[in-house]
Amino acid sequence: MSGLAMAAQDAIEADDNMSASPDDDNKEQQLQLAWKKLVYRLHRLPAKAHSKIRHLVVDAIAAARKAQQGMVVTQLREALLQFHPEAAGACKAAALEILEQHGGYDDDDDDDEGDEMEEDEQDAGDEEARKQQSEVGLSSVLSFEGVILNSSLDGREDASRTDWIAAVKKCKTISKLGALAAGFCSKASAKLMKLETEQEAFMEAIESWEKASSLRKKSNKPSNMEASEVWTHVTFTNDFCLAKVEDYPWWPAKKCIVKDENVARSLEKLERTVVSLVGESGGLRVVTKEGILPYSETSPEDEDLSTQRKEVRTQLDECKAMARRIIRGKEKKSKKSSKGSKKSSVGYSGEVKEEKKLAS
Repeated sequence: MSGLAMAAQDAIEADDNMSASPDDDNKEQQLQLAWKKLVYRLHRLPAKAHSKIRHLVVDAIAAARKAQQGMVVTQLREALLQFHPEAAGACKAAALEILEQHGGYDDDDDDDEGDEMEEDEQDAGDEEARKQQSEVGLSSVLSFEGVILNSSLDGREDASRTDWIAAVKKCKTISKLGALAAGFCSKASAKLMKLETEQEAFMEAIESWEKASSLRKKSNKPSNMEASEVWTHVTFTNDFCLAKVEDYPWWPAKKCIVKDENVARSLEKLERTVVSLVGESGGLRVVTKEGILPYSETSPEDEDLSTQRKEVRTQLDECKAMARRIIRGKEKKSKKSSKGSKKSSVGYSGEVKEEKKLAS
């Protein structure tokens, strides 16, 4: 209902279809080194930089998970359990030891960025350090089992929803099952409230669009009234496209089929489409017909990405690569199924011929 299962399946499919093109091979190599680069930066951080140490270790866990380095993820999680706002040095030392166990990291390309980070951290002073300590809170010292309790839907940075599912399957006591169920109810209740709010905003937006459409007679200019995030019951398709949402660049997305007939008719009259942007964990957006283009691995020629922030460009590249791998996986499955159907039809025709021979 929330689209999280679809998003998780897409992520798995994208990971399973890392491919063979030189461009993808280079990106895969960078993915394998990403967690090492993050951990290596700990060298340059003082022990008082509590928040920065924790964030780097957490980011390294996420990077190792993307690179499918299960052993590294487990080891870094154990290192994270040693973290405490007043004793971040133990976590830092444990993470750096894990890095050495896995061959270390060549810092030739990382000096400038690391020096800048260290300088920023040293200039922060005691006041900033106290702020960082208050931001961390006590959640960082929970055991891994404790973190899993809160990871049933979209998960946390140091535990995914698959960890929660695995924990449920391994339950042997009522108390543990009850704790996992309570964690799910807590997350699900908040998620349902968010979906209800987004659905109400969607209905209000449709009403506004319909009024604006009836009043607008001569102007062909599309309306600028766009709902940021919406929710309605949809079927997620495998029909990929490029979607233009707000001030973001053209983004890979999946077209969605609205199940509510009244909503679907309204959107059709308004010439709008519901899409799910790749990388947004199943979140829904509504775009006009001018905001939809056929899917392409490259951005439109007239789009200037230099005006976008570096974080947005990086995220866009990652989502494009993810969409490319998902599509590749769908194509592979389609080819396999078509080959299987051909073999079965050949076998069936052979059986028919054999039966005719026996009959004659």
